[in-house]
This record gives sequence, structure tokens and C-alpha cells, in this order.
Amino acid sequence: MLTDVYVLIVLMLSSFLHTITGFGFAIITAPLLALALEARETAMLIVTTSIIVMLFILRAAKNEGSFKAILPIVGAAIVGAIPGAYIVTVISNDGLKIFIGIVLIVAATAMWKDYSLQTKKQKFVLSIVGIISGFLSTTTGVSGPPVILYYLNAKAEENKDVFRGNLTRYFLLLNIVAIIISYASGNVQSGKLWLYTLLAVPALYIGFYLGERFFHRLNAELFKKISLAMVLFSSIAVVVSVLAKHLY
Repeated sequence: MLTDVYVLIVLMLSSFLHTITGFGFAIITAPLLALALEARETAMLIVTTSIIVMLFILRAAKNEGSFKAILPIVGAAIVGAIPGAYIVTVISNDGLKIFIGIVLIVAATAMWKDYSLQTKKQKFVLSIVGIISGFLSTTTGVSGPPVILYYLNAKAEENKDVFRGNLTRYFLLLNIVAIIISYASGNVQSGKLWLYTLLAVPALYIGFYLGERFFHRLNAELFKKISLAMVLFSSIAVVVSVLAKHLY
């Protein structure tokens, strides 16, 4: 019972963050849920619930961004999602948790420092970013950091409304594809996944509703820093908990 309440609170917080910034749902959700759930269950729950959040946002902001703008990177992401789904079938639960923790620590550190990579081959870099994002989507549920860093570095979206709209469309399409690929590879186990997803709808909507109210008022940069600090601490906790179990 306490685990169920904890999961719903985490999902509500992540929905709130994502609605404000346009990203952050998976990167906040993954380490916090990994402390209470199995790694595979965590990854799939992130994918299913994030689809719901994206639909909430798109319904409220239909004119922000366009699907046409993100189709090239979605195509690259599909290429990366296929081997990612296979990796999940052969790696252990603890191994996957450590992988998730390390990915999030690296991603949160890069986003905290506003890491920048200058290149003239934008199409090539975009393809690589999409492949990495797709791979992370089916292995960890955390597909956002590579794409977010790319767009922020390229300064492709100066308008935060358009930036949020394009990211929302990207995550929506990618997560739908990730569910299909994961189901085909046998990674989607029923268990509590669909029950959690159904029960999460009210919590996700509350987070979305509050996020929409604060979208134009809150200092998103400060909130991002606080959130990333939470990601770092919780990701380290995930890695340490797994290592401690094997060392003692």
C-alpha cells in the first residue's frame, strides 16, 4: 500500500515538472521509482504514464510546435530502440538498475553544467542523438537527456512554448514506438504495470493541472536545478543500494 502511494506521488511530481519545463518526466521518475520497483517495471511504467502526460499537454497547447519538425529524429530513435529492447532481455535486474543510475548521473551532470558540443554536421549529430535516445527509451525509459541537450546546444528553439511543444510530440511518438517494440520483444509484463498506469491518471492530471498554472510564473531554471539535484542524489542512491546488496 505504501509503495502504491509512493509511486503515485512520484508520478504526480514528475508530471508537474514536465508540464513546466517541457522535459524532466522520465529523468525524475526513473531513479525514484527504481528505489521501490524492479528496473524493467520502472522503465515500462515511465513509458506508459509519460504518454498520458504528453496527451494532456498536447490537448492544452495544440499550436505549440509541430510533428513535422521532429520526424527525422523520431526515425533515428526507432533504429536505437530495437537493440535496446533486446538488451533488456539479457541483462539482470540489478545490472539494469546500475545502468539506469549511471545514465542519469551523467545526464543530470551534463544538464546542470549546460554542457555544449559545437559541430557543423548537424544532421549527423541529430541522427546519433536520436539513436541514443531510442536505445535509452527501451532500456531505461529515460529518452530525454540526449535530445534536450542537442536542442539546447543547437539553440533550435528560442521560444519556450515551441520548444515544449516539439519535445512533447517527440516523447509521445517515441514512447508509443517503445511500447510496441518492447511488447514484441516480450519485455512488457502485465503484473501491476497496467493497474499502476490506470491508477496514475488522476495523479498525472493533478501534476499537469498545477504545472499549467505555474508554467508562466515559476522560475523554470531554478526549478530545473532543484530537480536535477534530486535526480543526482536518488540516482546515486540506486547505484549504492545495488552495490551494497552484493558487497554485504
